[in-house]
Amino acid sequence: MYNNDYIMRMIEDMSAFLANVVFHKNAAAIEIFDEQGNLSASGLLQLQLLALIGEGRLNDAENLLFEKIAARPDPAYLPVARDFYTQLETLSDEALTEAGFSRAEIEEGWEDIERLCQQG
Repeated sequence: MYNNDYIMRMIEDMSAFLANVVFHKNAAAIEIFDEQGNLSASGLLQLQLLALIGEGRLNDAENLLFEKIAARPDPAYLPVARDFYTQLETLSDEALTEAGFSRAEIEEGWEDIERLCQQG
């Protein structure tokens, strides 16, 4: 059991490190694993979104975010959504345009997520 806890901590530490290095952010606010050491739903979504952002598939990432929140409005998804839009804000205009995304969509998407979470 101790070995699994150690491995889980190492995975969390490595995820936080990569998020800090690649995206210049502190990932401590989003728990990747729950208390039992299982991958949390919000943690899985966070990892999926980071992968899609890394691939430049911003529209796919936003669609996934909305699908997950609409299917199960969980307050744990709100920090993931906030982080997602924060990541998009750090991208250059050129990168956003290349991915078929705009700064206006970032603001609009965040507002839509907030409304969706308040309704849920």
